[in-house]
Amino acid sequence: MPLLQLLFTAVPLIALMSYCLLLLFFTLSQKDKYIRMFMAVLVALIVWTAPGVLMQVQFYPGVLFWHRIMIAGMAATPFLLFLFVSVYTASINIYSIVFWGLVAVGSIVTDLLGYVIVDSTVVNYDIIVNGHHFNGVEFIYTVSPMANLLFLFIFIMILAIIVKAWKSVKSGNVLYDQIGLIIVGISIMFIGTLLNAAGMHKYPIAILASLVNAILMIIAIYKYRMLELRFMLTRGIVYSILAALITTAYVYCVLYIQNTAGNVYQNALPYFTIFTALLVALVFQPLFRFTNKLVDKMFYRAEYSQRQALRNFSTVISNNLDLNNIAQELIEAVQLAIRSNQVLILTKHENDEHYYVFQTSSKIFKPDLRLANDNPVVAWFLADHNSLSRDELSSLPFFKSMWEKEKREIYDLGIEVIIPIKSRSELIGMLMMTRKQNNTAYTLDDLDLLSYLGASTAVAFDNARLFTRSQNEALTDSLTKLHNHRYFFKSLNEQMTSIGSSELSLLMIDLDLFKLFNDLYGHVEGDKALEMVASILVRNVGQKGVVCRYGGEEFTVLLPYYDTKMAFDIAEKIRLDIERSFFNMNDVTQRFLTASIGVCTYPHAAPNAEELLKRADLAMYTAKNSGKNQTVIYTPEVISIDSAYGDSDDRTSTKPTFAATIYALTAAIDAKDHYTFGHSQKVAQYATSLASKLALDKSHVEIIREAALLHDIGKIGIPESILTKTGRLTNEEFEVVKQHVEMSITIIKHLPSMNHVIPAVIGHHERWDGKGYPRGLKGENIPLAARCLAITDAFDAMTSSRPYRSSLSVNTALNEIEKNMGTQFDPLIANIFIKLVRDGSIKVNQDAPSVKIVS
Repeated sequence: MPLLQLLFTAVPLIALMSYCLLLLFFTLSQKDKYIRMFMAVLVALIVWTAPGVLMQVQFYPGVLFWHRIMIAGMAATPFLLFLFVSVYTASINIYSIVFWGLVAVGSIVTDLLGYVIVDSTVVNYDIIVNGHHFNGVEFIYTVSPMANLLFLFIFIMILAIIVKAWKSVKSGNVLYDQIGLIIVGISIMFIGTLLNAAGMHKYPIAILASLVNAILMIIAIYKYRMLELRFMLTRGIVYSILAALITTAYVYCVLYIQNTAGNVYQNALPYFTIFTALLVALVFQPLFRFTNKLVDKMFYRAEYSQRQALRNFSTVISNNLDLNNIAQELIEAVQLAIRSNQVLILTKHENDEHYYVFQTSSKIFKPDLRLANDNPVVAWFLADHNSLSRDELSSLPFFKSMWEKEKREIYDLGIEVIIPIKSRSELIGMLMMTRKQNNTAYTLDDLDLLSYLGASTAVAFDNARLFTRSQNEALTDSLTKLHNHRYFFKSLNEQMTSIGSSELSLLMIDLDLFKLFNDLYGHVEGDKALEMVASILVRNVGQKGVVCRYGGEEFTVLLPYYDTKMAFDIAEKIRLDIERSFFNMNDVTQRFLTASIGVCTYPHAAPNAEELLKRADLAMYTAKNSGKNQTVIYTPEVISIDSAYGDSDDRTSTKPTFAATIYALTAAIDAKDHYTFGHSQKVAQYATSLASKLALDKSHVEIIREAALLHDIGKIGIPESILTKTGRLTNEEFEVVKQHVEMSITIIKHLPSMNHVIPAVIGHHERWDGKGYPRGLKGENIPLAARCLAITDAFDAMTSSRPYRSSLSVNTALNEIEKNMGTQFDPLIANIFIKLVRDGSIKVNQDAPSVKIVS
């Protein structure tokens, strides 16, 4: 019975103190709408609980007054809790809230007017137990039939709260651990009140239920973070409650001994009091330590792990510029702080097409998951959301456009939460977690920590990515994106060290006549050609070797563990691929490129890295000097073959060959069109004189002379009916005549050592204003030799007789050239030419015997 009396007194007081302390800390904290609503619930609980304590002491104005206040708190609590749950679960129905609010207000008013509790008193009585007298109290009250309606209203409210909370938990809007304990606590408190109303008011059932409810509320708020609130006085609260309990027990024991044995052992009572105090002190110390551990276990263990993870992570990544290390540290921090079963890090691919799995927490767990840039998950994070849960992914309309296959991939992996890794509004990657190791759900604190880790990692990732990019740029050719000259030597030395006595083959690749290609089509087209060759190399070599741009139009391929035969096969695939790719390019200039390749293999054909490079280079030049567009394997015989060819750029030694070739071609055109043969000779004479006055060196003058002799060689392919037509040409016929430029190039480019004349030949019909053909070059973009040929070709055409017109006089022709300076002709060169003709430096013979007019 003394224990029952203690419960009647101490338990409601402890519950009331718990509610008041919670309300105090919520009042002092930064409040949001959830906290404000929950504070209203706490106020109602205090109104429900406090009258029980005041009724015990029969506080003014009396028991009946406080009993009616208790019933008012009992009626207000379920409605306010219903309102809180509606706001917390984002399931507000304004009509139901207004209706039940009016019912609650009506119930409270009815109670306060005296229509529920008609009468209430406290009866004191003495109880004798084992010959000892105890004072007891009993509440005696009378209720009206309205009390049944009040309890029905409370029952309906509690049921509605449970249903609403259960639906929210099932839909994933809230976690059961957060709101479930609140619902259970209120339900227990209501059941205790019903039991008291049913006649069990002699026992403190409602008071115990109130205490249980207070404990469940504290656990929900502290451990499961039902509300986003961090208390700084957690230990103080728990220790204060502990001290209050021990003090209450101490006072009770002393009073009990004093009442039961005070008359018998009056002299020993002070000693007993001191002994009891010492005993309490001895018990308090281990109990204090136990409570300390319990508090840490319940409230601080997760926070300690999180703080430790943050400290370690911040220290490690502060000076870390390695992406793999940063990713690994992030995974370890997440597992230490959150204890996720599996963690995945997705990063953005370099070509910005998708996000892929960069690193995982397990060597076994490495899924092939890819999210495209236009995936709704990516769009969700770009819209500044801080997290994405599994339930949000399945229920939100935002993700309705996402393919079910993509959702299924994420579900099958067991992904529960996705956190963005963002830096300066750019989504660098994503952090994905499966269920936690204790199979509990992720809390708001977990998401906050993960968001912080994601943001910190984004900065570190961004720095590391920039550092890696700068390193790669230092070792990468900016045009072709292949490794550069510097990387080649680094890789060559590394390969020589790593392969030991195994074979290492080197391909030296040089594009034939690439300088001429640049001259003909410009550097922009030349750059495109280099990029195209680079893609061909990568396509054929793949992961089998290292492809580098050695410099200019030269490339290298390192093939570790490839013998000579295997390397030769790769080289031939590359060479033929280059030939086919450029040969199939259809445009007006029929541009093409080929490659000469040298192959050398360590250790059979070269004893070290230096000789390997030198001998592969020698084999490549042998391929170029012996006809180009071929692959040559280095052997000792290569040296003598290369020496026999000598310097391919030595024009003096090959000049007789040039002359024979040129005259053979001019003889061929003479057999078809005598005018073209004589015209080419005179143009060569005029152009040579003009070039000499332009202060060009002898080699350039010679090139212009040879180009003049061959500039119309393509007319071999023009029908004689068009070449000898006496009337004006139709538009279709003129288009055919214009094709003689491409035909000239087609003939010349297949002649050995005659490619140097192609720029002048292909450009002699270009105009200074860019309206010429075949390429529409303008101004100084037209090669100098071609500008010289354009003037001399037009001058001779005007001063020569043709089947469709008579020749013009020299003065008339010069006047036409002067008239078209700056539009058709280079004004500077045209002025010089006019001056040379008029002062007699260039002799004009309109009746040259080589000119044959066909009537």
